[in-house]
Amino acid sequence: MSFETRRIFKSAVTSQNLIRELLQLMLLGELLAPSGERAWIVSPWISNVMLFDNRAGGFSSVNPEWGTREIRLIQVACDLAARGTPLGIVTSYDQHNAPFINAITSGLEEAGLSESVVIVQREHLHTKGVLLKRGLLTGSMNLTFRGLELNDEMVVYDTNAKTLAEARLNFESYVGVGE
Repeated sequence: MSFETRRIFKSAVTSQNLIRELLQLMLLGELLAPSGERAWIVSPWISNVMLFDNRAGGFSSVNPEWGTREIRLIQVACDLAARGTPLGIVTSYDQHNAPFINAITSGLEEAGLSESVVIVQREHLHTKGVLLKRGLLTGSMNLTFRGLELNDEMVVYDTNAKTLAEARLNFESYVGVGE
């Protein structure tokens, strides 16, 4: 059985880990087989959320330097860039995002990878999505603790080539476009 589109309804009591597990699978696919295409993270509110619980060492083969700890978005983004996947991050001007933007900018600069990221802030951003070569996750969820853990959310995971191409064109339009 194959599928191209899956809808996930999440609340604090149903499908709580499903979205995080899907994000993990998407990101693992890109970390293990980098596509070289820009990975997009579009979220009006964004935080350095925990993506992989590596306290038991289950993900150490992906990156032995991770150690036995929680692995957060900024570390994963830096690893993607180090493996040749350019990044596009689009978020709003909300002050909530400033710590994330400052930390990811610093992390990429320290690693000598600042050229591999484009960070765009938009005044009226409401779009949300994570786009990689092989999949697109869109829906109501911001990439924050509340979005992943607390809020009721509906997301759609899509692998349809036409949908991915359309999303890529739309996300790429954020680069160099004014308000």
